[in-house]
Amino acid sequence: MILCALIGVEREARERPAGLRTHVLVGLGSCLFMMVSIAVAVQSGNSNADPARIAANVVTGIGFLGAGTIWLRGDVIRGLTTAASIWVTAAIGLCVGMGWYIPSAVTTALAFTSLTLLRKVERKWFGKGDRYSATIRCVYEPEQFAIDEILQTLINLRAHITRIEFASSSDGSTRTTSIIATFPHEITTLEVVRTLQRLPFMRVIECE
Repeated sequence: MILCALIGVEREARERPAGLRTHVLVGLGSCLFMMVSIAVAVQSGNSNADPARIAANVVTGIGFLGAGTIWLRGDVIRGLTTAASIWVTAAIGLCVGMGWYIPSAVTTALAFTSLTLLRKVERKWFGKGDRYSATIRCVYEPEQFAIDEILQTLINLRAHITRIEFASSSDGSTRTTSIIATFPHEITTLEVVRTLQRLPFMRVIECE
């Protein structure tokens, strides 16, 4: 649980879809499945029993769980690192279930290092991952300069706006603007939402 939590904490800190709880549950489940596999093989007394069968299905199942964290917006693919971290967490759980504690600890250390230190290397040497893409949906009262204030607020958050779409309600009481923009990683989606919520005419904010 502790080993998997270390990886989960790093993902949680970056507000990824699979965070602390997901990684802990994946690790605990994988560990239990591995222990069940060994117990079934031992208790059955059948020399042909394959203790790796359940573990193999764990790997397959984790593939579906990891796929759920990957999404595509335009030409940007996100979630691959989180999916890989879930896969590694499952492997750590299987190792702990086998009683291989040293390989589990070493793998955890290497995975945590990859998620933290190598991220800085990518940014410094390759300029990768400096910004992330987000879609912001604003529902607001149709004031004269509302859209100007929204865009200026995003610019103040160092947003690079790439696309804007407008729509109005049937009765004209509200307007909806969908904005696709990129932000520096130090500006979180939560900060974006909270900043936009301070605008007096704003009714609903969604950011993903």
